[in-house]
Amino acid sequence: MKYSKLNVLEINEISRIVKEKQPSLLMQICIFIGQLFYYTFIVHFKYKSLPVNYKGLLFFGVSLNNRRSLEPIINKVEKGTYLYLNNHVTDVHKRRAWWHSIPYIFSLIKLYKSSNQEDKALIAKYFTKLLTTYGLYKVAGEMLERYNVKVLVLANDHNDINRCLIFNALERGIKTVYVQHASVKKGFPRLDFTYSFLDGQESLDKYLFAGKPNGDVYLSGGVRFDFLYDKIVERKGDVKKIGVAINMLDDFEKVKSLCLFLKNEGYNDLILRPHPRYQHLDTEWLTNNDIAISNPKEESSFDFIANIDFMISNESAIHLDASIMYCPTVLYNMSDNKVLDDYNFVKNNLVKLAEDTSDLLNFIKNKGEILPSKEVLQFYNASSGSHLEGRLGDTIAMFLNMLCQGKESQFNEEFGFVRKADSTYVLSC
Repeated sequence: MKYSKLNVLEINEISRIVKEKQPSLLMQICIFIGQLFYYTFIVHFKYKSLPVNYKGLLFFGVSLNNRRSLEPIINKVEKGTYLYLNNHVTDVHKRRAWWHSIPYIFSLIKLYKSSNQEDKALIAKYFTKLLTTYGLYKVAGEMLERYNVKVLVLANDHNDINRCLIFNALERGIKTVYVQHASVKKGFPRLDFTYSFLDGQESLDKYLFAGKPNGDVYLSGGVRFDFLYDKIVERKGDVKKIGVAINMLDDFEKVKSLCLFLKNEGYNDLILRPHPRYQHLDTEWLTNNDIAISNPKEESSFDFIANIDFMISNESAIHLDASIMYCPTVLYNMSDNKVLDDYNFVKNNLVKLAEDTSDLLNFIKNKGEILPSKEVLQFYNASSGSHLEGRLGDTIAMFLNMLCQGKESQFNEEFGFVRKADSTYVLSC
């Protein structure tokens, strides 16, 4: 099958709202050649297909955050009924994907020439990423056929390989289930799943900007929060230990200034947690200034939050994790960018914004006054305070079992979901 007319911009829709800088076109090409060599001569010899001896339920999640959202469900699904692909070597045959993409360079150039100025800039910015989408699309289709998938479960709705799987599943009539793994922003692609399990109304409002979902939507709450209920600690007294969570938005010089300010104010017990993809961490400086580091590849955000009395972060989904664990958290800008409040955390009173260090110090000294209300928490995480709180892994696993047996219509009554409007289901009180 030829993919010359494949809409690679639609598959990579999320690229329109990504703020990260990208390498120059020349550097992208060099990286592509390096990846081609790596996948051909190193990874290729490690590649293996899994035995197809199951009942057609396939879980796919390549990132750590994806896996943390899927595992509470997988642990409750009947053994032998599913496959769980979570390793790059096994999941995606990158050698074939990269080589298959090369002939489509002319298709991408043709798309560039026929595009408007906005899309031309996007293609130039993500040229090799868009190029490899042609190959990934082919490999994704082969994966679904090789494993004879009946139901595909994903925890990511926007990265390239997941989008390729979604589009291929739609073509083949395969049922798809989406489990939200993190907070979303306006600009995320439309929900093109048969069934979507979202954190709450706040998430649905964001998705609706991309259009009406194609399937049924359950405002269930976040399954990733199942882990946290035995980690919630009581935070009495004054703030002693402060956690600073940083991401790609942040300038490390500003992070250092914040840490020194806190130490000068007597808050000497600091833990810094970088995003897994943060590139500018100066571990030597942190060590020399006696600042601990929370390694996101070894410690979950919930374990990090359970170990602090107060959290500071720029715009980040981790604020929601902290709020649900009743940890006071404040949005503080550690970059040269303006605060856009993309998650609407400030607008919806989930998180307070510290405009400067004076504000920040005031919030730290009055931590009890900045915790969000129960109603605000339920707006973001529908299961908070409900009969499903902490049980969403079990609940969605039961839904999948019913779905595989063709009995999904029984799910709503058994677990207390009622239809609200436009195929949206909410928890009954």
